[in-house]
Amino acid sequence: MANIALNHRNIDEAADALSQAGTRMHSSMDNCVAALRTAEAQLSGLLATAAADFRTTLTNNEKDMTDDITKAAGALREMHGLLRDADRRAGAGIG
Repeated sequence: MANIALNHRNIDEAADALSQAGTRMHSSMDNCVAALRTAEAQLSGLLATAAADFRTTLTNNEKDMTDDITKAAGALREMHGLLRDADRRAGAGIG
């Protein structure tokens, strides 16, 4: 039988990197929304309405994106836990 090894550190690092990327994306989106708010104050009429609608859409989509990234990182960590458990059981000969 082949000797199979799973590098757990790489999976931990991938989950951490995903969470960090989500945090950076959230921060960037906050900066974008703040810039839109500033621009809205200088606009009027239909242009101001369009800018406000765009900002609202971005805000709603950003929340969905952040939730999806958080769920993805959680799923990766959960799958990793299952792999660790399987690794442990196989190492103990319970497999």
